[in-house]
Amino acid sequence: MLILAALAEGEVTLEGALWSEDTQIMAECLQELGFMVDIRPDPNEICNRTITVYGKGGLVPPGGSEQQPVELFVGNAGTAARFLAAFVCLGKGVYRIHGAPRMHERPQAALFKAAEELGYRVDSPNDKLPALFHGFGPHPDAKCTVGIEESSQFASALLLCAKAGGWQVQATGEKRGRVRRM
Repeated sequence: MLILAALAEGEVTLEGALWSEDTQIMAECLQELGFMVDIRPDPNEICNRTITVYGKGGLVPPGGSEQQPVELFVGNAGTAARFLAAFVCLGKGVYRIHGAPRMHERPQAALFKAAEELGYRVDSPNDKLPALFHGFGPHPDAKCTVGIEESSQFASALLLCAKAGGWQVQATGEKRGRVRRM
């Protein structure tokens, strides 16, 4: 929901958002990117927050250069890492996504390959984090196929950003004994 809120135009308030590590890291990364994010305690549940994100209508603030990329630390938050990987492609410039040592062991190859099919550049010596993402803004009518065998989050990341990017995304692979196409 935080990615969709950032892609929206103007103020989006999420009530009852679970305040997990993934949520906290995603909110911090959006702030690092230049989004205004307001976080308030939820009066009804101590583990939840009310989060207001001020979206930029599909625009992602500019990244840095190869020498000085915008740094996004995702800790061990796999969802944040994967969703941000697709999201920063919509910006213009270079973004470096990295995390805790365990995050650097987790699979990313299918997502990186799909981003490259869409026309973006991903620099990663082993198809894992840390990685540099070269955002070139939306690529209308770009197409990719992404496998979900290792993680359905690869497809989710791309589909969340598909409208803003003008992308056509096809997800393939077996999950729980069936083929999914999106």
